[in-house]
Amino acid sequence: MKDFFAILGGMGTKATESFIKTLNTLTPAKKDQDYLNYIVFHHAEIPDRTNYILDHSQADPWPYLKEDILQINQLGAKFVLITCNTAHYFLPELKKLAMMPILDMPKLATKRAITTRPNQKNLRIGILATSGTIQTNIYQKCIHELGQTAVIPDQDWQNKIMTLIYAEIKQEDKVNPAHYHDLITYMLKDHSCDAVILGCTELSVAQERAPYQSAKVIDAQRVLAEKTILMAK
Repeated sequence: MKDFFAILGGMGTKATESFIKTLNTLTPAKKDQDYLNYIVFHHAEIPDRTNYILDHSQADPWPYLKEDILQINQLGAKFVLITCNTAHYFLPELKKLAMMPILDMPKLATKRAITTRPNQKNLRIGILATSGTIQTNIYQKCIHELGQTAVIPDQDWQNKIMTLIYAEIKQEDKVNPAHYHDLITYMLKDHSCDAVILGCTELSVAQERAPYQSAKVIDAQRVLAEKTILMAK
């Protein structure tokens, strides 16, 4: 197979499945041969990224991610994408190893969030993500570099986000629409956000199953899929 890209997934499984479904749904195709060429590294054994970020005594995902990128180098993929926001904590080091471009999902999502109010300065952009993503400022840095204001939930609401991601979606494979919608409404109304980024692919699963109907909601995974199609075509 020639002219293919690689999807580094398995973080987690439902999020990877959701990304692939989104990718194939958005691809303009009328026959089998119109779809994209790609390989999926579903590396389910990669340790939890947030656990490691919050406590470095926990299992380190880096050796697993490093191994995957080195294998992808050998296969000759044209570019790579990572279907886990928190794993972008390792992106600078992964780019040093990669022999091909690696798409930057947080940066792509942040740029899309700004387009919701193109003529307004100093937008308030909310971030819904794992505690690992929040603590390492992955999205905050992107937002600040583009001259906007990053807004994060207070600790009580962050705990609710983690419950939704881990207890409901990862463990139970369930999405409670009320829980999910409350999180977005909290950011849009209580924090007066101009846009809210779904900065965790489990939240992309929630958006797929229980859509929050608002142009202010930016699904990072969907933005990544759209960029992937443009590059692959």
